[in-house]
Amino acid sequence: MSIILRIINNRNFLLIASLVLGLAIGKGAQVLKPFVLPILAVVMLFSSTSFKLASLLNYRKSIRIIVVSFILNFVVFGIILLSSSHLLFTDHDLLAGFVVIAATPPGVAIIPFTVMYKGDVNYSTIGVLGSYLLAIIVSPLLIQVFVPEASIDPWKIVIIMLEVVLIPLILSRILLWKKIFPVVEKIRGKVVNWGFAMIVYTIIGLNRTVIFSDLELLIKVSLVFLLTMFVPGLVYELMFRKSVRYERRVSHSLMLTIKSSGFAAGTALALFGPEAALPAAFLAVFVLLYLIIAGLVYNH
Repeated sequence: MSIILRIINNRNFLLIASLVLGLAIGKGAQVLKPFVLPILAVVMLFSSTSFKLASLLNYRKSIRIIVVSFILNFVVFGIILLSSSHLLFTDHDLLAGFVVIAATPPGVAIIPFTVMYKGDVNYSTIGVLGSYLLAIIVSPLLIQVFVPEASIDPWKIVIIMLEVVLIPLILSRILLWKKIFPVVEKIRGKVVNWGFAMIVYTIIGLNRTVIFSDLELLIKVSLVFLLTMFVPGLVYELMFRKSVRYERRVSHSLMLTIKSSGFAAGTALALFGPEAALPAAFLAVFVLLYLIIAGLVYNH
């Protein structure tokens, strides 16, 4: 029984299962659609317990880390993603979905995978936390700049950022209380994994007709993420293998390539609709593939 529970709570298993179920039985996606943002808020609430605000106290060091992390995750990633997507696509909704991904903060998964690959955990934690705080201001601006024709209220973007980033971050401090945290720590992984799987299932289920009817679309989306994640990751590793120490290189590589696919999917769905959220669903797959391959590269 314990083996079965470990399997069904495994992040990789849940991601694959959510993709398969979304393609096979998509009807439940309509039921879950109104709950995507609340589910995302809960995921962010539990994920935010990984952040220690005290890590920002050395402000000079923290500012340097945050600036580098912002450049890697927003500027470099964003330029490559938007350039490649505009070369391959003309569909407004899909392009809006890629813009949302570019405006999305780095994935919280960067921190545990930094631990797993023996990288600089403090560096990754400060970089991710600082980027999330910046995203509250930067993300709405990026979406408005790159999708100016979108008929959405700019305040709606701000409200989403508050609901799924700032408020969960503040409330997560309550979950760190000594009497509560042991329970939170025990269930945190399950809550994050299942919440993430429900979001992916919803996005895939809502787009299953498009997925089955347009193989060219799938190939092009896959090519965008190969160009945006795997190529920069490989180039960075080749360029800085000798000049940047291993621990810092791990943190930089993850920051350069990993976005919060759950955040991107929920935000794109809320702002632009199911088709715009499709790139974020495939981002989840490529994040998983990248982390598996990164594990082979950084396993020493």
